[in-house]
Amino acid sequence: MRYFVLLSGLAFAAARGHAAEISVGAGAACTTHTIAAALAMAAVTPEVDTIRLANDQAYTGQTVFIDTSVTLIGGHAGCGDLAPAGTTPLVGNGAWATLGIAGSGISVRLERLDISGGGASGDFGRWGGLNVSGQALVALADVAIHDNRNRYGGGLQLAGNAIVELERNVDIHHNHATAGGGIHADRATLRVRPHGIAIHDNDAINGGGIALYNGAQLSVGTSLDDPWTPVDGLLIAANHADDTGGGVLVSGSGTSMLADDTVVRDNSAAEGGGIYASNGGYAQLARFRDGPFRHCPNELECVRLSGNTAERGGALSARDGGSAHLSEVIVRGNTAAGGSAFWMYGDASQVRILSSLVVRNSCLDSAPSCATIYTAGGALRFEHSTFADNGGGNALIWGDGFQYAIVTDIKGYSSLVAGKPKIFDFFGAVPTVRYDCVLKDTGFAEFAATRSAVLPLAFQDPARGDYHLPAGSAAVDWCDGAPVSSQSPDMDGTPRGLDSAKADVFGPYDLGAYESNRIFASGTEARR
Repeated sequence: MRYFVLLSGLAFAAARGHAAEISVGAGAACTTHTIAAALAMAAVTPEVDTIRLANDQAYTGQTVFIDTSVTLIGGHAGCGDLAPAGTTPLVGNGAWATLGIAGSGISVRLERLDISGGGASGDFGRWGGLNVSGQALVALADVAIHDNRNRYGGGLQLAGNAIVELERNVDIHHNHATAGGGIHADRATLRVRPHGIAIHDNDAINGGGIALYNGAQLSVGTSLDDPWTPVDGLLIAANHADDTGGGVLVSGSGTSMLADDTVVRDNSAAEGGGIYASNGGYAQLARFRDGPFRHCPNELECVRLSGNTAERGGALSARDGGSAHLSEVIVRGNTAAGGSAFWMYGDASQVRILSSLVVRNSCLDSAPSCATIYTAGGALRFEHSTFADNGGGNALIWGDGFQYAIVTDIKGYSSLVAGKPKIFDFFGAVPTVRYDCVLKDTGFAEFAATRSAVLPLAFQDPARGDYHLPAGSAAVDWCDGAPVSSQSPDMDGTPRGLDSAKADVFGPYDLGAYESNRIFASGTEARR
């Protein structure tokens, strides 16, 4: 595999004994005038040298290749300036990656860079803006990657056991690719700290924002080493895929997305407008309140799937062995022709919805009677969740498939269904269904439902996004703590099972996404 041409002839004969400060710029005080020359100097030392870029010259037509441990910092006014105030643009030549990193065991840090102009005409078309491969560890802070083009990973491409960490203020936007418009990871690890990280307005055929394949791992969560940077949530927004995974695509056995404090909104695709999981891929969007990690404030709604659009699965699709787990997630305002919120297809597919709010999802004009959840095989389980104000037909869940060939298994516990006469309806394959402690407000009693009823339901202020239970609601103190979700707090962090003055029906646990003791408006300050 060919990479880039690295200028040579500037290596020192003997390695220095300590890390060096190398400056690049046009001025006489600069160590050198090119990044390639600075990297050649850094390569002969075992220490992690620092290269500082001065903005007194342009860096265009760049095909920079890094194969040594180094810190590269832009944004300096001139050489000798150790306090950067801006960023340095690195503009590619439209044929190779603007910046490539590869090496075994090297550590590279990039700060205050603006990376653009990467092309797609390399030997294998794997270049784009930033390409990282091999066993390299790379950290990014205060970096923008935009207007690059590639076959895999328009903005950022990771492969071959590489580890990339997006620390803070990283903006990946307006990149283009066949797969992974913003980011493509193949057998690599992407760690994201939810501190001003945005992946938006990228496009691809599959995985408009992020594409994960072949055992790639994406994790989103705060670092114990950074207790001060504000947590505002990873933003994956306004990306587009012609086929699957407008926001995120997760495909392949062992491939996973483990995300906390993540907002996936306003993305679009043919299937899986927000998230698409297939072929053994696992997508988890969940808030875990135990442990030392910090979280975005509740009022910022930083665990959310909203405003996404698709033909199939407005918010999320799990197909052909893909699986998804949602916990304490707001799923709101998504749109599709089938499964305005969720689409599940294939016997091995799974969707679990725990302690979540699924509201105001709607159908495309071409399919006004669509269901909020579409299933054709697989296993669907929901617990302590609230389904309300969703458009479409009379059924919350629609099952489809050839009789005796595709069977959907549905289990629902301790949840609320408002505005739908039927929880489940089907055509073709007869499902296996069980509900326990599920209330709905219209229609008739459900088949295979225990400790359930049809009773009036009310919420605090649904027009403002507040689906807390009012005092005296029938859903208060309705059930016991049998579901797994009863052992975790509600969406506000309130422990479940707080007994009120109201007489228990089957136990002290309230139904739906919220326990009833804390009343405040939510859904009004969605800043991301």
